[in-house]
Amino acid sequence: MKQKKSFMYIASFLTLTIPTTGRFVYGFTLILELLLLEVLGILLNSLVSKLKLNEIRTFFVMFFMISITILFRQILVLTYTEIALTLGFLLYFPTVSVFLTHTIFTDFEEPLPVRLKKNLLSTLFFSVLIFVFFLFRDIAGYGTITFFGKNHQIYEKILLNPDKVGIFTFFASIPGALVLTGILIYFFLFIHNKMRIISSRGEKR
Repeated sequence: MKQKKSFMYIASFLTLTIPTTGRFVYGFTLILELLLLEVLGILLNSLVSKLKLNEIRTFFVMFFMISITILFRQILVLTYTEIALTLGFLLYFPTVSVFLTHTIFTDFEEPLPVRLKKNLLSTLFFSVLIFVFFLFRDIAGYGTITFFGKNHQIYEKILLNPDKVGIFTFFASIPGALVLTGILIYFFLFIHNKMRIISSRGEKR
């Protein structure tokens, strides 16, 4: 079961990183949406449990998540139109990611604070990997760092002379994104296995 969950996280990571433009501001936008959906999804699931609507849980949660995604996209259109247009249908991928990792549909019997802490820790670690992925691609691939700027514009800070970026521009391409993804997935699995070994040793004691 744990191995299957690891594969779901890998599939989710690929879904969010490979099709997306390698600029930090776009990755950060997806991270914000992912965290928003995770928190609201857990809260909604707790509400469904209290109302004893378990029969329609999946439909109700899916409808809610899609609605939140549409609302998030509309807010983005009004505030940062360029980001909304560039990401386009990719803004729906965090919703797919939440369902792939299945974090909001687990441990219904546990108290809400425990569920929030447990699931958000996994999501935060996952988000940090995505954060590092897009930050590295922006700096190494373009020699810049991008973020939300004033007057609904994207702020771009040039860190490296474009002529000096050289071979690192490879990471701005899709093949470069795949190579970087492979490195991060290896790191993720390495940490995951180490944590599992430490956990199993603790249980034996």
